[in-house]
Amino acid sequence: MDYFLVLACCFLVACTNLGKHHSNNHSEDVDIVIFADKFASTGDRHKVLNKTDSIYNAQKNKTPYLKAGKWIIYANNYGLDKGFNKSLQYADSAIAIISDQDLNDTGWRSYYISAYITKGNIYFFNLGNYNMAIDNYFKAKEVADKGTFQCGVTDVIDHYIGLLLYRQHKYAQARGYFKLTLASLNTCPNVIYQVGSRLEMLDNIALCFNKQGNSDSAMVYYRRALHLAERDSNKFNPDPLLNRAGRETGKAVIMGNMGQIMVKQNKLDSAEMLFKENIRINSVEFKSEIKDAQLCQSYLADVYFTRKQFPQMKQLLGELRESLDTVRNEDTELSWRKLMAEYDSKNNLPLQELKYYKSYITMKDSLGAAKGDLNASDVTKEFKDKEQQLEITLLQKNNQVNQLYLYITIVLAVMALTIILLVYYYYKKGKRNIQTLTLLNTEVGEQNDKLEFAVVELEKSNTDKERILKVVAHDQRNPISGIGSMANSLINDNMPPEDEKQMFSQIENASANSLTLINELLEIDLGQSRMKLKLEAADMGETVKRCAELMRLTAGKKNQEIRLSLPDEIVVIIIDKEKIERLIHNLLGN
Repeated sequence: MDYFLVLACCFLVACTNLGKHHSNNHSEDVDIVIFADKFASTGDRHKVLNKTDSIYNAQKNKTPYLKAGKWIIYANNYGLDKGFNKSLQYADSAIAIISDQDLNDTGWRSYYISAYITKGNIYFFNLGNYNMAIDNYFKAKEVADKGTFQCGVTDVIDHYIGLLLYRQHKYAQARGYFKLTLASLNTCPNVIYQVGSRLEMLDNIALCFNKQGNSDSAMVYYRRALHLAERDSNKFNPDPLLNRAGRETGKAVIMGNMGQIMVKQNKLDSAEMLFKENIRINSVEFKSEIKDAQLCQSYLADVYFTRKQFPQMKQLLGELRESLDTVRNEDTELSWRKLMAEYDSKNNLPLQELKYYKSYITMKDSLGAAKGDLNASDVTKEFKDKEQQLEITLLQKNNQVNQLYLYITIVLAVMALTIILLVYYYYKKGKRNIQTLTLLNTEVGEQNDKLEFAVVELEKSNTDKERILKVVAHDQRNPISGIGSMANSLINDNMPPEDEKQMFSQIENASANSLTLINELLEIDLGQSRMKLKLEAADMGETVKRCAELMRLTAGKKNQEIRLSLPDEIVVIIIDKEKIERLIHNLLGN
């Protein structure tokens, strides 16, 4: 069913929404539009005009802004009172004032848009001049797209353009503008109670799909609409009662449209349920959308006819007749006459059938002629011209933006090049510093290696010294002990001179060996791995004998006795005599 929500308030929307965008540049001017908006909700348009005149006359300074606002209010209200020619005259008076002003100012720009939307609505909804309607809508759209009026302005214009295209049966183009409107509504952060408008757009998009024969896509959008109504069920109106009414009637319209698709798919049970729910809500519970309920009654009667449920069909057509007598609806009246003719045909009432069929044909021809006049005005060329003009304007705007982006890009490129050069400079400098640091680290490493080597050598030297000291202490203990024992004997014992002489000789020999060892220690090179030897021919018997004599007194103190047994022959070998005697002393001492 070609039924769209909220068309009754199309004239007030432009005025009311645009009043919110007025500029502070007119702080000294009285914004008469805003004052008038407060009285628009009363529904008494005469009070709105009287209040407008009162405010206007109270101002000593009749500024152009004040005058333009007054003519816009007059244009809107005369349009609602069906004074269409006067409405156009007042809108043109406002435009004449606005055209001399700076449209960069948001106040003047909002007035400009409001005046052209009003003219477009008069030509579209009342005079059926689609070419003039498109011309005025695009003049408003051109200015609106340049500004910041995204919420409540551009969506309104796109909606009207979509409706006009739908009336011209250009469903694909109409669907595109309905989608633009929906996208704008979805991105309005400060508008809370706009779920009804979003619901309407989803319904309109689905209607376009259905008209193009794409029932599946249409059902997708109908279901989205019902889901939205349930999800945001409290965002239709701040008043709880009006909120519930808006939600339920919106859902009822969608269910009625879904019912038509069910009929096409021969799902008559589902269609019957949906039509009945629409009728219950719109004509019984709320009675706010009687015309929509009348359409659903005609659709349901057709379902009964298909099922051959003629009693139900007859009863429903009687109820519909009573409703049409109260609320006139030409499209539903036409359907009612046709259904009555079909009912009489199936029930063998030829005279009644002929009567209703003639009245149906007469009315159909009359409505067809009227619609033909409206549809004869093909806006395709006009529409394309306006779209091209708008695209050119947007391209010019985009060109300015692109130039700005180009300048910004150049600046950023220069900055980037400067940064790259600085990075390269510091990279090279850092690389040189790293090389210098690497050399220093190498030198430090070498010095550390040398120091570690010196420490190792020092530790080795200390170890060798400790070992030598131990050897010296061990090697000197026996000779010194022997010398001490012989010296004690010389002091305390009376012995023959020959023995004394021999003992002195042994003391001298032991002392010489110790002195030799001490001199070797003073001259020794710890870094050499081999010790120097003083080799000479020596009689081993005499050498062993001297060592035994030196240790004999020491052994006697320990109650020990050294027995010496030497071979008769003399044994001469090449030795370091001092070191060998030291070795023998150590062996005897152990």
